[in-house]
Amino acid sequence: MKKLAVHLHLYYLEQLDEILEKLCNLEEIDFDLFVTMSKVDEEVKRKILNKFSNAKVFVVANRGYDIGPFIWFLHQINLDDYEYVLKLHTKGKKSSNYTFIKNRRLDNALWGKIMWDSMLKSKERVRKNIQILDSNENIGMVGSTYCFSNEERHYLHLMNDINIAMEKMGFQKISGLSFIAGCMFMCRAKVLKPLLIYSLNDFDETNGKVKDETLAHVVERLFGAIVLALGYDIFQVKNREYFWDFFKIAFKRALIQKKVTKSGKTIVKVCKIPVYIKDMEV
Repeated sequence: MKKLAVHLHLYYLEQLDEILEKLCNLEEIDFDLFVTMSKVDEEVKRKILNKFSNAKVFVVANRGYDIGPFIWFLHQINLDDYEYVLKLHTKGKKSSNYTFIKNRRLDNALWGKIMWDSMLKSKERVRKNIQILDSNENIGMVGSTYCFSNEERHYLHLMNDINIAMEKMGFQKISGLSFIAGCMFMCRAKVLKPLLIYSLNDFDETNGKVKDETLAHVVERLFGAIVLALGYDIFQVKNREYFWDFFKIAFKRALIQKKVTKSGKTIVKVCKIPVYIKDMEV
């Protein structure tokens, strides 16, 4: 059996210990671990190699969030040597940002937790994900049902760029797509080959103020679009309901709201009453 290639983009270095613990759920699988970071940290590298002696650790330019480093990683391996690829990355837990998928509101912390659970919650979860791909030739990708989206509002504003990319990769234009929002998934290695048209330098330097409409956001949708264009389906896995997690986020959102307007003005509301307004500094 061909190996599993695991790529972890470790931007938030403080999350390393908990991630190493999760990666131990792969120990029954034949896998190669590749870790990219945006800055040199010898202590972090030492910890990784102490746990996984065969891991390969690289420092890459901070371009394209987690997508740019993943594209860089694809150029470092021969995809024909692997059956599947597991894409992982850290996600900031302290951000006040929210996303809205399938009528459920997620903050960054829960979003990250759900994605990690869907891939590495347990050894059983890992075995099941691989079994799904092994036993279903029509499945090309596995990801969380809570992060699966085919909602137009998540891709329509990028559709022109998506179709330019699809044609560049040799596919026909599309009118709709499905993808795993947040970009943690396991997929067949061969479905990633079309993305080798890109390199790390194609992506802009990561800027925390940029929220959407970058090449990284286009490629995030392309992962799903390519799977579907090649005739595969995306399988949605579900670990549990997360009922109370969603409830707490909805309650918190109703109580306190923070918004940055297009003009750069920050507005904080408590029970929908503005209590703090600050104009952008110039």
